[in-house]
Amino acid sequence: MALLDDHALVRKGLEAELAGDKGMVVVGSYGSSKSFKENLERFPFDVAVIDYSLGSGEADGVQLVRQLLSKDASMKILIVSAYDDGVVVGNLIRAGAKGFVAKSRPLAEVSTGIREVFKGAIYTAYTEIVEVQLPAVDLLSPNEYEVVRYFSEGMSVSQIASQLNKSMKTISTQKSNACKKLGVNSDVELLKVILPHFKSIGSSS
Repeated sequence: MALLDDHALVRKGLEAELAGDKGMVVVGSYGSSKSFKENLERFPFDVAVIDYSLGSGEADGVQLVRQLLSKDASMKILIVSAYDDGVVVGNLIRAGAKGFVAKSRPLAEVSTGIREVFKGAIYTAYTEIVEVQLPAVDLLSPNEYEVVRYFSEGMSVSQIASQLNKSMKTISTQKSNACKKLGVNSDVELLKVILPHFKSIGSSS
């Protein structure tokens, strides 16, 4: 398998956990999606274990899953994430990921997830301790949800566009569509609605 996480300590922890599991071999451990993609053909693997949210300037979440599958449609992807949220999980599975393990879960569950994903099953392990549910959150598309998540972190439309490598018009449209679905009419109202939700997700990790 191959690991992708921008935190060296997390990668080392996963490597140590998997090293004690007979039958599992880590053929590559990467801190950026660029180095990961550059080595896809050089070091073949069965399962990719990937962090949901990488560093600044990196694609993450649904976007990263789609990018990787566009290069190799047969890739089996297991996501690990601090976002212990069913909406995130659903969006990732719909994008093509085969599994999800919350970072709040025991490390051993990553091994279980790898085995299940390798066999072709869908594997999810998360608690979804979310005290505040966004109104109509299930109606948001994966792209709208990503835009709203970045907006909740204080990013402007231009910054989100740069982060996701999309036009400002596209991001603005997705943000407007999300506002309509959530029943809000301004940035202030949007923040009042979404901040409790995303803070609650963070508190569960």
